[in-house]
Amino acid sequence: MAAALVLAALASLAPADTIVVGTLADPTSLAPHRATDLVAAEIVGNVCETLVRLRPGSLRPEGVLATAWATPDERVWTLTLREGVSFHDGAPLDAAAVAANLRHLRQAHAFPGHAEPLGPHVVQVTLDRPNAALLSTLSQPFLAMQSPRQLAAGSDAPVGTGPFRLVSAAPGLVELLAWDGYWAGAPRTRRLLFRRFADEPALAHALATGEVDVTAALGPDRAAELRAQAGVTFDTQPGLSLTFLAVNNERSPFSDVRVRRALSRAIDRAALVRELLAGHAEPASAALPPMLLGPDERARELVLDRDGARRLLADARVPPGFEATLTVSRAPRPYLLEPLRAAARIRDDLAAVGITLRLREVASWAEQVAITTRGDFELALLGWRADSLDPNDFLTALVDSVSIGSTNRSRYRSLAMDGLLKRARQGSAPLARRALYRQAQDLIQSDMPFVPLYHSAVFTAYRRELRGLVIGPTGIVRYDKAWKEP
Repeated sequence: MAAALVLAALASLAPADTIVVGTLADPTSLAPHRATDLVAAEIVGNVCETLVRLRPGSLRPEGVLATAWATPDERVWTLTLREGVSFHDGAPLDAAAVAANLRHLRQAHAFPGHAEPLGPHVVQVTLDRPNAALLSTLSQPFLAMQSPRQLAAGSDAPVGTGPFRLVSAAPGLVELLAWDGYWAGAPRTRRLLFRRFADEPALAHALATGEVDVTAALGPDRAAELRAQAGVTFDTQPGLSLTFLAVNNERSPFSDVRVRRALSRAIDRAALVRELLAGHAEPASAALPPMLLGPDERARELVLDRDGARRLLADARVPPGFEATLTVSRAPRPYLLEPLRAAARIRDDLAAVGITLRLREVASWAEQVAITTRGDFELALLGWRADSLDPNDFLTALVDSVSIGSTNRSRYRSLAMDGLLKRARQGSAPLARRALYRQAQDLIQSDMPFVPLYHSAVFTAYRRELRGLVIGPTGIVRYDKAWKEP
């Protein structure tokens, strides 16, 4: 009832002290350490804070809850914490709280290390193996600090140290209020609402009329329409995402690399981008977004070669007319605004090489994530967006065997890949690390654990009266300095 009343009140212009963020999906989870989708990451990122973050427009880390750090060997790290900071429930931000969070992350999400207090505001993190990318990893939203009281109680509600606190969460609406005790100063905006819309046209209309102040859920076509309107402006972040066809490597015949390569050669990526994204995306020539490692001009497998696809299927003894199931969520994502159209396009492409696809539609993105995480699928449309600008975090999530059962939803296992990622994490020389990640990218091209499709940019559209937005290098927006001019 309360959510309905709030929604009714938003039928006109959003109040001056309120920022309304338009979305096309509900967050899959607001538990800070499970906030991996874009909507959840932005909500939780304004409630809970990380130890460090990447500076806007830069790859360099800056302190948030940690003010200094040092390491002699990239395995043992000493972090000095900001003093005088409390969580929204009154618990102090201290070394014990950070140790409790990293312990929870290790138990629940395989964080590769443990922490112990060296003093009230000094914590030592000892990793299982050296990791030159630790600071980049710690900047990811789902490694934000949650109140230790909430962790002890087993609560999923985010209670952090950030500029806003959670007031309510219901399907279609999440409400945050300003936290006047915020260590960096109370936000100028008093209320932050995340409101879900039924579809992209409804969201675009709400932005044009002022019911919504900001959104990152519009595609290039809608953005182009709104660009001509007075009152709306845009920020575009480079393509840090990958939309891909997940292939369950544990299911026959997809356990055969020849079949996975055949899928890759059957799909017309250029047509997919042209027809679904009006050309406002980059067909993938490699798994990693170009911004993370640079363009890969040596790509061999990510080409359209349907004769080659048929030969590979014949070599693998896959009969013409073989049937498979493609699992697709009806809920759009910023990198997959028309999932059913994309699925239909892929179905037609695979039909051209003799594979018959049945579409298995699921209602919500949360259900899609749950199905693919437990491996209950053959093929699925998924995406991933970089939460940091280090290749380690992108590749560890998608292809490291330690991530099977969580983010490695293709269930790909490779000792060679695990070894490359381990060596790259342990290295400190940037050029040597980049060389190892190029080898990892070559191995993905060879093994094709999933089929890269395209890299899409993120458009953040907002009303011109909205000032002070801080859009991070991965596209997540901070609202602690934002306000609306009368």
